[in-house]
Amino acid sequence: MKYAVQQLVKFMLLMVAVSVVVFLLVDASPLDPVQANVGQAALLNMGEEKRAQLAEYWGVGVPVWERYLAWASSLLHGDWGTSLRFNASVTDVIATRALSSLALMGIAWVASGVIGFVLGIVAAAWRDRPPDRAIKGYCYLLASMPTFWIGLVFLMVFAVTLRWFPIGFSVPIGMSAADVTLADAARHLALPALVLSLVGVANIALHTREKAIDVLESPYVRFARARGMSTWQALRRHGVRNLALPAITLQFASVSEIFGGSVLVEQVFSYPGLGQAAVTAGLGSDVELLAGIALVSAALVFGGNLVANLLYGVVDPRLRPVRRVHAREGRAHGEKTVTRGHEGRESGLEGRSGERRGLQAAHSAARVAACGPDPGEANTEIAQLSKKRHATDALRAGEGASSLEEGASHAGEGASPIIAGRFLHRPRARRVANRRIALAACLLSAVALAAIVAAGLALGGVATTTDFAQKNLAPGMAHPFGTDWMGRDMLARTLAGLSTSVLVGLLAAGCSALIALALGTVAALGGKKADAVVTWLIDVVMGLPHIVLLILISFALGKGFWGVVVGVSLTHWPSLARVVRAEVLQCKEAGYVATARRLGASRVAVAARHVLPYVLPQFVVGLILLFPHAILHEASITFLGFGLPAEQPAIGVILSEAMSYLSAGMWWLAVFPGVALVAVVLLFDVAGSSLRRLVDPHQAQE
Repeated sequence: MKYAVQQLVKFMLLMVAVSVVVFLLVDASPLDPVQANVGQAALLNMGEEKRAQLAEYWGVGVPVWERYLAWASSLLHGDWGTSLRFNASVTDVIATRALSSLALMGIAWVASGVIGFVLGIVAAAWRDRPPDRAIKGYCYLLASMPTFWIGLVFLMVFAVTLRWFPIGFSVPIGMSAADVTLADAARHLALPALVLSLVGVANIALHTREKAIDVLESPYVRFARARGMSTWQALRRHGVRNLALPAITLQFASVSEIFGGSVLVEQVFSYPGLGQAAVTAGLGSDVELLAGIALVSAALVFGGNLVANLLYGVVDPRLRPVRRVHAREGRAHGEKTVTRGHEGRESGLEGRSGERRGLQAAHSAARVAACGPDPGEANTEIAQLSKKRHATDALRAGEGASSLEEGASHAGEGASPIIAGRFLHRPRARRVANRRIALAACLLSAVALAAIVAAGLALGGVATTTDFAQKNLAPGMAHPFGTDWMGRDMLARTLAGLSTSVLVGLLAAGCSALIALALGTVAALGGKKADAVVTWLIDVVMGLPHIVLLILISFALGKGFWGVVVGVSLTHWPSLARVVRAEVLQCKEAGYVATARRLGASRVAVAARHVLPYVLPQFVVGLILLFPHAILHEASITFLGFGLPAEQPAIGVILSEAMSYLSAGMWWLAVFPGVALVAVVLLFDVAGSSLRRLVDPHQAQE
C-alpha cells in the first residue's frame, strides 16, 4: 500500500506538471481570446466598453499564474470550458469521442502486444536463421514506415480497390445511430484497428527478442537444455516468466505510441475519435478542447505507467515487500551470502589465474604446431599436459566466478593446437571484416543521402512547374512517377520534398541532440537535485504523445519551417538524454576520473578532458539515430496540417493532397512518395547501425 500510494502521488504531481506545460503552450499562442470566442465580425461591431468587459472575463492582462490557477480550479470543479468548433462543453465532446478512440486503441494495443511478444520469442528461438532474419527485417521495415502512409496504402488497397472495407467513418453514411448494428461498427473499425496494431509491433518484437536471447543464454536454461529439454520447453517453463516484466513494461509504455498513432489513423480514415478532434481543435483554434485532449492523453500515458508499476510486485515476487518477521532471517542469510561471496571471489581469482595459464599453454601449442611438420603429432604431449593441468583451474573458475564455460573452453583449446590457432585468429578477422562492412555501409548511406538532397535542391523549380496539358498522367518513360492534377512531375516533386524533409530532420535532430547532451551531462554531474529536475523534465515530455505535443507547439509558435524545427527539437531529446546520463554516470565511476578528482581537477575540467571524450561515440550514434524519427514526425505533423506550408514541396504535403485522389485511381500520388520516404529513413537507420558497430566493440563481434 505504501508503494501504491507513492505511485499515485507521483501520478498526480506529473499531471500537475503536464497541466502547467499545456497551459503555457496554449497561452503562448498569438491568438486573441476575445476575437477567438466572439468572432471577427462581432468584434468589429462591438463597443469599447463591451470589449473591455470581455477582455476582463477572458483574463486579458491578468498575470499568467493567476490565469493558470483559475483554469486549474475550473478543471477540478469539472468545468473544462466550451468547445467552439463543436458548440458543446469540452467534457461532453471528450466523453463522446473517447468511446470510439478507446475501442480503437484498446484493440490495437492488445493485438500489437500479443503479436509483438510472439514474434520476439519466435525470432529468439530461431536466432540467426531465416525466421529470425525475416522477423527482424519486417520489424525494421515497419518501424521505418510512417503510420499515416500505411493507412493510405491499406485504404487504397482494401477499401478502394478490393472494396472489402468502407472508405472511412465509424458508421455507414446516411444511417441513423439507432439503425447502426454491431456488425456495421465492427466493419468500420476493422481497417483502422489493423493499421494501428502495426504501430507498436516492431518495438515490442525487437525488445522481446533481445530479452529472450538473454534468457536462452542464461545458465539455468543451458542446464535445462543439457538435461534434454527442448528450446520451446525451456522458453515455456523458464522464459515466459522472465519475459513477463519487460513485456509489461513495453506494453504499457506503448500507450503513448498508440495514442499518437491513433491521431494519424483517425485523420486518414475520418474516424471520429479524440485524435481527429485534436486536429480539428488545433486547426480551428479551439483552445479549451485542445488543452482538454492533451490532458486526457497525458492521463492515459501516465495511467499506463502507473498500472505497470503496480503490476511489477504481482508478477515478480522479488519486488514484493518483505515482512518484518523475516528481517532477522534475511540478515543471517545475508551474512552467509557475504561469506560465500568472499570465498567465491578467492576461488574465482585462483580460477582466473588458471585460465591465464591455460591460455598461455594454448598459445605455446599453437606456435609449436606452426613450426612442426605435423601439428597433430608434434603437440600431443603438450596438449595432454595442458588438458590435465588446467582443467582443475577451469573448474575453480566456474565455481567461484561463474566462468566454468570460459575456463573449460580455454582448457579445450590447450588440448588442440589447431583449435587454438583458430581461437587466436578468427575473432580478429571477424572484427576486421565487420568493421569494413560497417564502414562501407555508412559511407554508401551518406553518399546516397547527399545525392538525394542535391537532386532535390536542383529540381526545386521543376517541382513547382505546372502544365495542365500533362495532368493526371500515369507513370511512364517521360514521367517515371507520373504527374498530379496540376501536371507537376511527381519525381521532381518527390525529390524536392525529400530534400526538405532531410534538411529539417538534420537541423531538428542536431538541436535535439545538443539539448540531450547538455541535460544528460547536468543530470549526471550536477548532483541529486539536478538529476531529479532533469528526470522530471524527461517524464513530463514523454508523458505527452509526440504528435499531441507537436500540435501544441505548432499552435503556440505557428506553422512554417522554424516552427517544425523547434517542435521536433523539443520533443525528441529525452531518449538520448537518458543514454548520455547513463554513460556519464559510468564514466564517473572510472578509476582515472577518481584520480583526477583527487589531484584537484574541477568538475568542468573533468567533464572536458574525460567525460566528453568518453560519451562522444554514443552521442554521435544517438544523433544519427534521431534523424529518422525527426523525419517521420516532420512528415506526420505536416500531413496533419501543422507543419510546412502547402505551397512548399514536402512529403507530408504531397501525401495529404493525394488523399483526395485515391478514389479516382491515382495510386502513384501516394505510393512513390511514401516508398521514397521509407527508403530515406532506412538509409539513416543503416548509417546509424553501421556507425554503432564501428564505435561499439561488442557489436563489432556480432
